Amino acid sequence: MRTELKPEKKTKLLMLLGGLALVLVIAAFAAFKINSNARAYELERQKEQEAQQEYEEERLADLEMQQVEEAKLEAEEAAEEAAERLGFIDGVTYDTGLTPEPTQQQVMDVMHKMTHQKVRAEKKIGAIPMVEDTINQVYDIVSNSQFANKDKMLEIADKWKNGWFDTIDSDHNFFWEQKEGTIGKAYGVLSSAEEKEYIKVTFPELVQE
Repeated sequence: MRTELKPEKKTKLLMLLGGLALVLVIAAFAAFKINSNARAYELERQKEQEAQQEYEEERLADLEMQQVEEAKLEAEEAAEEAAERLGFIDGVTYDTGLTPEPTQQQVMDVMHKMTHQKVRAEKKIGAIPMVEDTINQVYDIVSNSQFANKDKMLEIADKWKNGWFDTIDSDHNFFWEQKEGTIGKAYGVLSSAEEKEYIKVTFPELVQE
């Protein structure tokens, strides 16, 4: 036998259920808003962190670039100071550039530039490394030549071939006088440390790290 609720009780029950449903909806909406706000906050925090990281990376990159530029400038200034201290250097080449049948003047010019690696002079124009290959080149050419100054040139080349450079300043001045030089006369021989510095400044490709 079914018991019918009185209208007053049914109304109260419906109101109670409606209120409960409303509470549940409000609670669900509140939870949604909280989650949404939390997610939005996390996204904002993530953006801030990414922006901060990007800023730091850019700052470090700028700092590294600045350090590179400063190091480059310091190296250039050091090279200029060394060049001034060792004699002005211009027209650097790594090979003699001599043809199979050069003129006496061409060979003298090469040998003159080679001496700049080892002599003291206020001004040096032109530089060719004084190494085994260049020494052998001029020695072979002079040996097989008919130059008017062959004897003197061969004497000098022979000293170089045998590693004797004690009179390299005199060798330089012989070639300098043949060119009728007026500035840049050699007045001594570079020390071993000075020659290493000269090579580092003038022929960096020959420097082994």
